[in-house]
Amino acid sequence: MKKMTCKEMGGVCDAEIQGETPEEMMENGKNHVHEGTDEEHQEIVKQMEAMSEEGKAAWMEEFKGKFDAAEEV
Repeated sequence: MKKMTCKEMGGVCDAEIQGETPEEMMENGKNHVHEGTDEEHQEIVKQMEAMSEEGKAAWMEEFKGKFDAAEEV
């Protein structure tokens, strides 16, 4: 299990997100952002929804490197 903050994943707060795999952590981060009711989290939701498939793939590739370097829980 690894952990990163919302900010480390490209978000806006210091909430900890955990996951066993990059995909699980990404899904948990996505859920966290969608649950946020403040303007900053809602802006991230809009940015995510506007990303092209190529943009999403590039983000995921970059994120996998961050996941590999993330702290073990």
